[in-house]
Amino acid sequence: MTTAAEKEFLLFTDPYKKFGEKILLKISHTLRVKDLCVDIAKSLNMNQDDVELSALCGLLHDIGRFEQWKRYGTYNDSQSVDHGDLGAELLKERDLINAFSMTNHNTILNAVKNHNKYRVPQTLDDRDKLFTDVTRDADKIDILYLFAEGFLTSRLHGAAISESVYQSLMKQENICTRAIKTKADVVAFHLAFVFDLNSTRSFEIVKENDYVDKMIDRSMGETTNAELKTQLENLRKHIDRYVADKTRR
Repeated sequence: MTTAAEKEFLLFTDPYKKFGEKILLKISHTLRVKDLCVDIAKSLNMNQDDVELSALCGLLHDIGRFEQWKRYGTYNDSQSVDHGDLGAELLKERDLINAFSMTNHNTILNAVKNHNKYRVPQTLDDRDKLFTDVTRDADKIDILYLFAEGFLTSRLHGAAISESVYQSLMKQENICTRAIKTKADVVAFHLAFVFDLNSTRSFEIVKENDYVDKMIDRSMGETTNAELKTQLENLRKHIDRYVADKTRR
């Protein structure tokens, strides 16, 4: 990661710090995602230029979040704007992207725009998809970390996971936000991130840090609903087997 780009990022985000803790948490999230991108890129034997490009995609992936919070006071895309789309638009405005890199603009913009999408567009070429996948993996891993360590919580209120959402997880499918109906579905939505990871190293990071078990343990401690507890234990076994299989390859 080039020091100049990181300094430029911190310079860009500095005016937003007046909005408080939510902005600071997003800055720290971004820097961890950048480091995770480097880790994953190296595991894929990328050359140094591409490792740095991966780091830059991670550094810029959530750049739309800062303006989103300033304009709407929320990070909820459904109540405001798609932050991936906003980030790509901001980078194109006033040639902001040139402050970070004079090359690889399309690759960076595609990673920023698509890091949060339900599916990666099939129109991306192989190279752009690779960097988008690295960025998506790193972002999902850090969100799992935030839930596992208690920085984020779903504030469960007793309801179990909706049957359709539960079955999607058992089928190893990603969850669409439109399917979320209960607080427990939010937990399921984030657990399903595991099924959308791409690289072996990504699965290794999840396994090494026990993110799935920690997240489920925290959720178990937030509910007295017997059905939900059973669902979570079933999902624990199911996801742990899936991750173990992916790390054996």
